[in-house]
Amino acid sequence: MPLVAILLATTLFTSCSKDDETPDYGNPVITLKADAGYTSQNVTVLYSDTLMVGLKFQSNGSDNLTNFKISVNGVAVKDSTITGPGAEFDFYIIKQLPATESWKFDVTDAAGHTVSKTLVISRENGINSYAGVVLGAQDNATDPGFMSASTGATFTIDQAFNNQEIIDLFCFYEDTPSHQNLMTLAAPGSNIQGIFTGDHDPANYTTKNKTFFVKTTLTTAEFDGATTDDLMLLNFDNENKFKKASKLEAGTVYVLQFANSKYGILKVVAVEGTEDGKLTFDLKVQK
Repeated sequence: MPLVAILLATTLFTSCSKDDETPDYGNPVITLKADAGYTSQNVTVLYSDTLMVGLKFQSNGSDNLTNFKISVNGVAVKDSTITGPGAEFDFYIIKQLPATESWKFDVTDAAGHTVSKTLVISRENGINSYAGVVLGAQDNATDPGFMSASTGATFTIDQAFNNQEIIDLFCFYEDTPSHQNLMTLAAPGSNIQGIFTGDHDPANYTTKNKTFFVKTTLTTAEFDGATTDDLMLLNFDNENKFKKASKLEAGTVYVLQFANSKYGILKVVAVEGTEDGKLTFDLKVQK
């Protein structure tokens, strides 16, 4: 069920109810606030984006309002009593996983008139795909070892130093008595020590982007079939995220979260060699 944060108390206005003999004055009115900061029209946003919605309820001038309801995709999230000719209600909507959420607002008056308004909130779920990415380990003199997930570009160690703000991944191989990481993906913010040398070692960066990795049980076929970001969002486990993905093996699928808060999903295609070896993978990233 979508999360609704109720911020402001309902504001009520008092009035006399109508006499039984009074003619039918018609329906009450619902208005979506269109002031700055409010969402009043159908909109497309990103997962977890927060929107503020404001509702104004007004009677027909004769019949006091008695109730208002809020539901999303047919599921009620609020059902409240009103006593008076008008009310205002503000609340937050935090965009959840469904591609489309249809928010319905109903108000009813003492004469039994009910009117509704609907606000449709869609989720941007497009992805960028980078197939056959090759990153070289630290002693590979042929293949660049650094990557920007936001652009798909790869960089040598020297080029990466001059593009620190967009570097999200690098590859290395490590097999020592104290660290058997083998072929590994990490990021400048992983604080990897003793792998690279020289002034352009990621340890010397002033901007150290962090990338988190979650190993999944997803199959390569599931990865290949992903055309939206749903698998990324459903399989990122915040309680089991790590700052590196080590001992990489072909056919394994990881979900990633980058420094810009966007998610990705990565399929290991091939692992070759050691310190002068390379890693091949496919990567899909939220737009």
